[in-house]
Amino acid sequence: MASKTEYDKYASELTQRFDELTRWAIAHWPKKDFPLLNSDFAESRREISAIVGSRLGEGDNDGQAANRPPDSGQYIETNPMPWP
Repeated sequence: MASKTEYDKYASELTQRFDELTRWAIAHWPKKDFPLLNSDFAESRREISAIVGSRLGEGDNDGQAANRPPDSGQYIETNPMPWP
C-alpha cells in the first residue's frame, strides 16, 4: 500500500509531466495560422485533477481497510441507512 507521500509525489509528477506535454504540444503545433492555446487543454486538466485529487484520495487507506469486516468482499456500503 502506498503512503500519502507516495501519493503526493505521484500527483506532483503527473501534473508536471502533463504541463510539459502541453507546452511541447503548443510549441510544436504545425498549424501556425490556427494555434493551440492553453484553454484547449482545459478538459484534460480537469480530468488530471480528478485523477490526482478525488480518485487518488479514494484509494484504500489503512483506516478504511481496518474498519471493514473480513468477509466484506468487493462491495463497500457508502450510503447511510434510510430513516424509518
